Amino acid sequence: QQTPTTFQSTPAAMSKPLIWTGLVVGGVCLLAYRYLSSGYENDHESKKGGTFESVFVDDGSSSAPKKKAVKKERFVEPNKEVVPILILYGTEYGLSSEVAKKLEEEVNAIDGFWARVVDMEEFEILEFDKEQVVLIVNSTYGDGVPPTTARPFFDNMEALSNSGTNSTLFSHLQYCVLALGDSAYPYYCRAGKTMDKLFGDLGAKKIMNRVDVDQEDWSVMDPWVEKVCAKLLLKKSDLQIRSGDYLHDKVLASAANSGFNRKKPYYSKLSVRRAITQMNDGEDKETIHYDFELEDSGLTFTVGDALAIYPTNSLEEVDQILMYLASDANTASQMKINTPSWHYIEEGQEEKSTQMLLRDALAKCYDLHNLKPELLQLIRDKTKNKNDKTVLTDLLAEGTGKSNTGLQDYLYKHHLVDVFSQFKDAIPSIPLDDLLSRLSRLLPRYYSISSSLKAHPTKVSITVAVVRYTLHGSKRVGVTSTFLSDRVSEGERIPIFVNNNPDFRLPTDAQTPIVMVGPGTGLAPFRAFLQERDAQGALTNPSLNTIFFGCRHYGKDFLYREELETLHKDSKINLITAFSRDQAQKVYVQHRIEEHASFVWESLSNGGHFYVCGDANHMAGDVHKVLLQIVEKHGNMSSEEAEHYIEKLEKDKRYQKDIWF
Repeated sequence: QQTPTTFQSTPAAMSKPLIWTGLVVGGVCLLAYRYLSSGYENDHESKKGGTFESVFVDDGSSSAPKKKAVKKERFVEPNKEVVPILILYGTEYGLSSEVAKKLEEEVNAIDGFWARVVDMEEFEILEFDKEQVVLIVNSTYGDGVPPTTARPFFDNMEALSNSGTNSTLFSHLQYCVLALGDSAYPYYCRAGKTMDKLFGDLGAKKIMNRVDVDQEDWSVMDPWVEKVCAKLLLKKSDLQIRSGDYLHDKVLASAANSGFNRKKPYYSKLSVRRAITQMNDGEDKETIHYDFELEDSGLTFTVGDALAIYPTNSLEEVDQILMYLASDANTASQMKINTPSWHYIEEGQEEKSTQMLLRDALAKCYDLHNLKPELLQLIRDKTKNKNDKTVLTDLLAEGTGKSNTGLQDYLYKHHLVDVFSQFKDAIPSIPLDDLLSRLSRLLPRYYSISSSLKAHPTKVSITVAVVRYTLHGSKRVGVTSTFLSDRVSEGERIPIFVNNNPDFRLPTDAQTPIVMVGPGTGLAPFRAFLQERDAQGALTNPSLNTIFFGCRHYGKDFLYREELETLHKDSKINLITAFSRDQAQKVYVQHRIEEHASFVWESLSNGGHFYVCGDANHMAGDVHKVLLQIVEKHGNMSSEEAEHYIEKLEKDKRYQKDIWF
């Protein structure tokens, strides 16, 4: 199961990682309280921070060069043109937040600047292509790792950096880093150092060198704040002045869903589960349609948005893990831990409980499949088994980075239960807190919504490919896809929230031509698009609503076949299909697009929008190449001119992607 802006696009019909490619997944409720966790942090952050309901910002109205900041709710829209500055922090107990807010106050006290503070936990709301300057305050937690809530942001940044194709992605950004840590630890300020390197690897330019802070040393932090402000003043003439703030717009966009969000999901009833593929053998793809009731939740969404699902791990797998952590089943079932800081508020609770059963925590809070090298380092350091120590020492000899391909292959092929089984001698002697601190948190999975509120005002639909496979001789499953297919009953309620995606949208004018490319479960958001336009009475000309759909077999995995064929027969849409395995030579959607090149060019020439949803590894790149060729040939352009044309389509939001690796 793949795990989770413009990070890549939102997730679509299967669980997807969020990677920047020009679109943004956003819409988390912003005005939320920060939940603080217990545990020991190596930067000794104080626990007095933690909420950010309001911050000090300047409204940009004064012409004085220096003035006292005014307390406003975040995010206030500036009422004149200003230079926007992003202050990004990662914290465990609150010190980084405190420094970030002080920096914000000082920056906003300078006329013409407009600073906004964002927790790394909220990274999905950011659109880095709209930023110019990023000021980073980053703590290191525990044994050299990022703060718990900042880890998904680190994971996404590392995925970008390791792809090998994004060395200029942040070339328009300037940045600097304040790294907080404790020199008593061997990996002093490592999280801040890592973030500094990641921004640099992606092409961002330093305003000044990173500063490392040993514990809560304001004699270093205060001068750093002053120096940053001085540097900004020197660079002010080189920075763009802008009106408005997209962060403010996102607050408005998510306001309708402020009652339920990532911290407090809505428990929605599963009303329909329907298989939409034929399963004749093990090679066939299993895809299921789901309907969830919205009832009186107040949840709203726009077609193009994603539905986030909080899954539960297989309890059979959880119980296998528990047997390595306790002497007997009864003891294991009674063990309690402090509720992890990232866990959501469960149904019937006004706020999170302070403790929960270990079994429940392993089921709801921890990722049991995607392991971190730190877990293997811990076992290596604690085991008394010489053979195990040798195996782990050799595995980790080339470091914990992506360049250690042997380690990465091991992590890819082993789940937590596999590691516990292999090194079972060491597990009972390792403190539980140490083990848990080396596990990733279980993230919500995102699925593109495949229905329209205009057509179905009381429900939300998703389309999910089920993941099943064999590993080390035993059957394994994707966490969320089988949570929905196997472990939830119809009529049962599960935690969900809406994840807005304002950069994957239908044109405002319903008569604007659209070309949609969505093979497999990439069809999901386009089903919603078609429902929306049909409800508006806008499916009157098939040439304005073209969809390229592909799958393996017409008779097995043609998703929503009857719906699409009826719309095509009724001259509401132009349906073009590619069934890759129904003939000797494989045919994919990019081949069909190439065959209809003149039509695609005519659609673009008439102001049409072009959408792609699905696999980023091959399909999206192949479609992009064909689109470039079409523009070059039918537009009589050079390859360079064609690239500029495509770039302008993207800038004008006429070429939108919702793709995942």
